[in-house]
Amino acid sequence: MGCAYHPDQESVAHCDHCEADLCKSCVIQVERRGTFCHRCMLALSVEEVKSETTRREQAEEDARVGLQKKWRPTYIQLVLTIGALLLLPLVGLQLHWSQTEIKPKIILDPTQPVELLAGVQAALDDYFLAQGNRYPDSLYDLFPSFLSERGENRRALRHLLYNPAKGEGYLLRIKPGSLISGEELVATTQGIRPIEEEE
Repeated sequence: MGCAYHPDQESVAHCDHCEADLCKSCVIQVERRGTFCHRCMLALSVEEVKSETTRREQAEEDARVGLQKKWRPTYIQLVLTIGALLLLPLVGLQLHWSQTEIKPKIILDPTQPVELLAGVQAALDDYFLAQGNRYPDSLYDLFPSFLSERGENRRALRHLLYNPAKGEGYLLRIKPGSLISGEELVATTQGIRPIEEEE
């Protein structure tokens, strides 16, 4: 077969775009794009110039209206941003509530001397931390923030001797002759122990 542009010449290839037979002088080889005739190569070049011109004009228009390099969020980014904005106040409220949370008030059991002393010790420790590292002058200062104002709590405190130390300690024990057993126990900041060990 002869060349589409030079019929007297023998064809050696064909155009990948229009499939015309081409002679050796009409073949235009483009790296990674194939073989073209001169007409298809011209059309392709014009098309690329138009595309480049359109891209440049679009970039100039974007720059003119301030869209160039502007962040355009995707749907997922929008959802994550809104979720984070809604979650942050909730986390802040949770932290605030956890710091201001009132501990359950202690209920004393006068029938169990060790539990009674341990309950008052726990209230004293809470008072110590809340009041700037000092113990109360009286056990009744523990009401209502650290001990529940129930009647049995007030009655239980009547059976206790409390001596705050001038430093940062105290001595707590059941009154001798009290109806509550456990007179041989004493409670300090170091714990509850028999009186013999304390002396």
